Amino acid sequence: MQDLLAQTVRAHGEAGHWHTLSGFRVRARVQGAIWALKGKRGLFDDITITGETREQRLTIAPYPGPGHHTTWEPRRQTIARDDGILVTERLDPRARFASHTRQTAWDDFHAAYFAAEVLWNCLTVPFHLLRSDVHTEEGKPWHEEGASWRALQVTYPDAFAAPSKQQTFYFGAEGLLRRIDFGFDLLGPSPAVH
Repeated sequence: MQDLLAQTVRAHGEAGHWHTLSGFRVRARVQGAIWALKGKRGLFDDITITGETREQRLTIAPYPGPGHHTTWEPRRQTIARDDGILVTERLDPRARFASHTRQTAWDDFHAAYFAAEVLWNCLTVPFHLLRSDVHTEEGKPWHEEGASWRALQVTYPDAFAAPSKQQTFYFGAEGLLRRIDFGFDLLGPSPAVH
């Protein structure tokens, strides 16, 4: 394992500990300009994210409103009532972005897919970078306000759901994540997001 990746894994609690965990639960407020642009402002202001550590799978609740939740996997999404009754589902949800432009409005599935994909990836870094099909190599460091952060350039395989297939993760001297640079493949060519 590369020195930088090994350091970050140690700083985030060690791979051995991570492999003993099967899931995570986070209460969050997810905001940004994208939600207003896509007509979905406020949907993620107070949510609970429950996810799996080994598989790309998570649930966001409440969503799209009280008494409901959405489940996400790269190949299937659902919206269900909290009592477990399925309201609707979408298979191969990523394909539904194919003809979108930056101005295309999103339905509830589009917004949930986008949020879930980003959240799962962010909440499982750096451990999902240990997968054998994920390529990592150290890049040029980033300098900001007197600090220098080491860069880990990552290339994901096609079968892995990620905001963009190539991303750069920056880690501080202590090995903790400080910045991520990536585009959003679902939005077409776009500038990097930090």
